[in-house]
Amino acid sequence: MYEVVYASVVSLIMVLATVMLHYWTLASLSGLLKRWKSFRGEILVVVIVMFAAHMVEITLYAWVYLLLDVGDTAMSIGGAVNGSFLDHLYFSAACYTSLGLGDLFPVGTLRLIAGVEALNGLILITWSASFAFLVMQRRWRF
Repeated sequence: MYEVVYASVVSLIMVLATVMLHYWTLASLSGLLKRWKSFRGEILVVVIVMFAAHMVEITLYAWVYLLLDVGDTAMSIGGAVNGSFLDHLYFSAACYTSLGLGDLFPVGTLRLIAGVEALNGLILITWSASFAFLVMQRRWRF
């Protein structure tokens, strides 16, 4: 029971942290775009900045997985994992993008955090896509 509460609290903290990071990234980007009157390469800047924000968010989850992967059945990552940060980063990217390859998989209550990351990633990726669409719609005239 303790592990479920712990995983729920960690999930909530991660959602709040990544949503706030994403909000401030897009708000700052929006302010920057308002100052640029006619810059055709702005969509490139938007995509690069959003990609960087997603990578930071994925990395934050990877650190959480690395810290919580205790190697037992209560909370760990199973599969062909050697315990390196790269394994946790790869697992986080697979969860965040909802790719879910299956060669690495969460065990125990880490499944809750991985599931929340997938939902969180889906929401943040669609938020980015909506932002990019609005930028293109307002600024690009064909």
